[in-house]
Amino acid sequence: MNASTGIFIEDADRLPLLTERGCEFKGLNRSNAPDLNERVRGFFEELNSRLGFRDSPEGRVQQEAFNELLRYCYPEIMIDLADLLYVQHERPMVFLNLDHLHINREADPAPLPLDPPLLNTRMEAVFYALANTIRDDAGLLNDPALVKLLAESYSFYLWLTKNFPWEDPLPQGVMPEDGPVLDVATGLTGFSLIHDWPESHPPLTLSDTMPFIIEGLNHFRQLMGRKQVTIQPWSFPLKDDLRETFGRIHVSKFLHHLQRDQRRAFLAWAHAALKPGGQLIIIDTDLEYRILKDAEDPAYRQKLMPGYLETLVPIEDKFCHHMIEDVRSANFTVEHFDANEYYDETDAYSHFPGDNLPLKFMGIEVLAARAT
Repeated sequence: MNASTGIFIEDADRLPLLTERGCEFKGLNRSNAPDLNERVRGFFEELNSRLGFRDSPEGRVQQEAFNELLRYCYPEIMIDLADLLYVQHERPMVFLNLDHLHINREADPAPLPLDPPLLNTRMEAVFYALANTIRDDAGLLNDPALVKLLAESYSFYLWLTKNFPWEDPLPQGVMPEDGPVLDVATGLTGFSLIHDWPESHPPLTLSDTMPFIIEGLNHFRQLMGRKQVTIQPWSFPLKDDLRETFGRIHVSKFLHHLQRDQRRAFLAWAHAALKPGGQLIIIDTDLEYRILKDAEDPAYRQKLMPGYLETLVPIEDKFCHHMIEDVRSANFTVEHFDANEYYDETDAYSHFPGDNLPLKFMGIEVLAARAT
């Protein structure tokens, strides 16, 4: 049982999630993004049919704080929620924008007489408790209606702002005669790839297993009108034979999620999925291995963003060294290999903004080809 269990419940005699005050969504009235506003309302109205609060003095306080949050929420709150629910591995730092909430509150002619610091504490508590409740409930986390509303919000936001969470540079020198291109386990980089993929390039296939990513990329592809891009819910290595082979397979920061026998199976599949002369491009790091090792120190561990460590997959030592060995063992010809050790200090993974954590890791780039 997690801490959120005491806040949001599914009992039939629960207090409703939404009150008249929260349903006014005053903050959204100040937004010029109607598509996002519509999905915010739809998302919380859908949740209202599923969740509520305990019928107790404490439950009524939590209900009041939650509806103050909704009354002054900004449309990008859907982005914050989606980051916490689905892609915290890629976006570890997510904070409720209290400044934005209070700007909207100051424009309200009828605010509740609540002390701002106390209101902040209560709104943050219910916001993160809601994220924890959804994340811990597979029925909610994978609910098609909720996934669709969050994914389309993400898509609309990136379409409007072009503020891509991760940008993946286009493969250099791609020509139409090279044949179709596959990007493996695309994740959030898929949005920038769809945006930047020229019509002159060969067909591009983006793949992922997460319904949130698949839904969001498909929606963004439609907004961009990219007919030469397709989105596939693929898990690798694929068990079914492909109808066509690829000219290039691009794998960025995915293979470190696999154990070595799984990586070898993927490389064997990739060799078969490439046409003769086709190229396999691998970019990866052992960063997660290093963070897991550093987190064996309790002082380091407690500084990490809550929930981030649980998203990491343990891999073997010398991952980067094994990678080049396994690529050659899969009958690829290695045309380029670069390995560098990096040292950085950043608060990107820290629970406390400005509290930098030391990071030391190795990054590799591999360009390999299937024999002609």
